[in-house]
Formats: sequence, C-alpha cells, structure tokens
Amino acid sequence: MAKALIAAAVAGLIFATILPAAADDWPTFGFDSARSGFNSTERTITRRNVRHLRERWQIALGAVADSTPILLQHVKVGRGYRAMLFQTTKNGVTLGIDAATGHIVWHFGPSGPNITVSTPVADPSGTSIYVPAVDGKVHKLNASNGHEEHAPGFPARITRMDTSEKNASPLNLANGYLYATTSGYIGDAPPYDGHVVAVRLSDGKETVFNSLCSKKHKLLDGSECSQQRSGIWARGGAVVDPDSTMNGAVYAATGNGQFDANSGGDNYGDSVVSLSADVMTLLSSYTPADYQQLENNDTDLGSTSPALLPRQSSSATPLLLVQGGKDAILKLLNRAPLPGVGSELQLIDLPSSLFSTPAAWTDGSGSAWIFMGFPSVVQAYRLQETSQGLGLVGIWQSRAGQTGGEGTSPVVADGVVFVAFDDAIVALNSTTGKELWSSAMQSAGKTIGPVHWESPIVVNGWVYCSDENGYLTGYSL
Repeated sequence: MAKALIAAAVAGLIFATILPAAADDWPTFGFDSARSGFNSTERTITRRNVRHLRERWQIALGAVADSTPILLQHVKVGRGYRAMLFQTTKNGVTLGIDAATGHIVWHFGPSGPNITVSTPVADPSGTSIYVPAVDGKVHKLNASNGHEEHAPGFPARITRMDTSEKNASPLNLANGYLYATTSGYIGDAPPYDGHVVAVRLSDGKETVFNSLCSKKHKLLDGSECSQQRSGIWARGGAVVDPDSTMNGAVYAATGNGQFDANSGGDNYGDSVVSLSADVMTLLSSYTPADYQQLENNDTDLGSTSPALLPRQSSSATPLLLVQGGKDAILKLLNRAPLPGVGSELQLIDLPSSLFSTPAAWTDGSGSAWIFMGFPSVVQAYRLQETSQGLGLVGIWQSRAGQTGGEGTSPVVADGVVFVAFDDAIVALNSTTGKELWSSAMQSAGKTIGPVHWESPIVVNGWVYCSDENGYLTGYSL
C-alpha cells in the first residue's frame, strides 16, 4: 500500500509539471476572431523551457489536412471530459481527436465533388463546433460525438455553385454570427463570385456580401452577375475587429476581378472591404492604385488577409492594419475608415509574395509587432515612431527552414514565435529571431513532413501541427 501511495504521489508530481495550471481553448484559426495568431494566455511553454518540447504522438488522419486544427479543452466524452482537437481533411472529413493521446474519437464527412482547405470553428457554448465540408454547406456538430445538430439555419448553405466555388478559408465566429468565405478552385474556372456569408446563430438568418455585384445580397447561381472571380481565399478569410469602437467590423481581402467602385460600380476586385457585423453594409474599402495591373497579371491582393494592429492611443491614426499580396508589397493602412484607392501610410518591399496570415503580437512594453512567414524566411517588424511618423521597422529575419509551398502562418505564445517549414516546426525568440527549438532535433522525437497551408497551434503547453504526408503530430514539455 505504501509503495502504491508513493507511486501515485510521484505520478501526480510528474503530471503537475506537464499540465498547465489553467487550461484554455484554441477555438478558431489564428486563436481569436481577429486572426492575431497570438495566444495571450499561454504560460506553460516559455523561452527558457521550449527546448524541452518532445513528440508525444503522431497519427495518420487518413487524408491530408491542409489546414490547422482547433482545440476545446473541456469536452464530455463518455463519462469523463477530455481536451479535444478537431481537424478537417481536404476530402471534407472532420475528425474529433483526443488531444492528449492522438486517439481518433469520431469522424464526420458528407460527400461532395471537390476539396476544402478550411478549418472548423467552435461554438461559444464549448459543446458544439461548426465544420466545413465539400457539399457547399457548413455543418453544426456535437463536439462529443460528431453527430450533426440541426439547429436553426444549419446545415447552412454557403454556395449555390459547389462544383466551382470553394470554401478555402477557415471559418470564423463573432458578433453572434458564423462567417464563411468563398473562392474558386485551382485554375480559377468560373463561375464563382467571392463572397462573405454571415449566419446569425440565434435564428439561422443568412446574409451575404458579394465582392462582385455587391448590391445583390444573396447567394448567386453563376448567371446573376456579369462579373466573375474575385475570390476570398486567404488563410484568414473573414477577420473581425476586436476594438470596441469598431462595432465588430468584418474585413476581407479579395482576389482578381473587376474593380469599378470608384466610378459608380459595385465591383470590389483586388480590394480590402470593411463590412458591418451582418455583412449587409459596406463601411469602407481600400484598393491599390495599380488595381488594373494587379487584375491583368493575376497578382491577387487577397493572397493574404488583413492583419489588425492594436490601438495606438497616442497616434493620429490609432487603428491600423497591414495588407500584403502577391505583389510582395506590405501596405500599412488606416482602418478607421479604410482610405479608398491608394493613400497608404507606408509601403514596404517584401522578399516574396505573401500568402500566409501575419501574426500580431504586443510585447511587455506595449509595442506592436508583426511576424510574417515566407517560403524560406520569417520576418519581424515592430511599430514605432520614425522620422516619417508612426511606421513599421524591420527588426529581424530568420532563415531557420524552407518550404516548397508559399510559406505558413506563424503563431506567438509567451514571447516565442512558432512557424512550420518542410520537415520541422521551429521556435524563435520573438524579439531577436534566435532559434530556440526545432522538431527536427533528434531529441525531439518524430518531426512533421512537408507543409503547404498547415501551421501550428500552441495551447496549454502543447504544440500541434498537421502535414502534407497526412499526419498530425503533438508535442509537449
């Protein structure tokens, strides 16, 4: 009996060193509805101990999940509660996975003609999730068992052209609405019209903003608009403003398509649009002055999503965002309101086109940072006063890895930047760029395979990431 008690006490001490004192969710792509990529609650993994991360499990998903998982910490499964991961594979199958063991608890997947690279989002109740699929709809599932819940408005149809219109970007949830966006498939074969769909959770009412023929607030069938394309396909999809003065404004960046809103038209190709919470009202917009050149050369502004900077109270323009694009130029913009055509506050040349979602972090002194992932480099910029006024200044860049894809989205937790490259997740010091850890280290155990849109999440002392080999891997201290 004494030996058993001692063993139990030792086991308790071991688990106390592994498990965080308080556990949190990672409910959506980018951690929050602003897609900041900054887990402000993580305190288990630090700069000092990150080198002790070890692979705990690696599982085959049955298909490639070209996206990220989400996590709910307290899900009832059977008689107990578990931390659960939820990830959707390209063939539209969503998996419920035990976050501690990698055991697949359940599958859900309606059939359909194509693929999705979207990510689920959690319901505020913590008992349900909303998942993308390949049947042109978003489904509401019981998080415990994957059973479909037929709540008002669900399953929610987000396209009437499911053979040519794709749910590429992760789902989002804020303001009492579920948000989904659409684009075309590889090859840009019409018909498709990039749009934002908002589904009001209280009653299922659905509202739509079409980036082309924007005065038509409904799902189009391919023949109701003379213009095509302008897909909303960036990793961040619909981005929601966290500043209380902005009333839940929703932002989306569009791809190639006609732009004529500056001459009385209603088409917003290669633009950033700011929308009301129900997406029925266009609040403001931004379009580069060379929009026609972007359209002619297939240089989508919307290859990446807007990244929102925290309020700068001492500035004449306290609310800012940055927008990249295939043109490899980062634009610093006033978002309250967006400036129309041109009128950028700052333009920065980037090493290549930006396809990933930037992470936005605030350090201990209150300074705002932006981290961007490219195929062979991670770049960090800090917002500070310059001779030209408030602007972004490059602080460091790291060449800690490389990917054959377009670059993946960094995330930040407790002063550590995590980013996935082919065959390795790396951890970097957020203020210096110094490499602190890599999953390719022999002591770390199994590492990940190549990546495309896959990027890590960091929550409750764990790091999770899927890869192009169809695996999902979990690491903890």
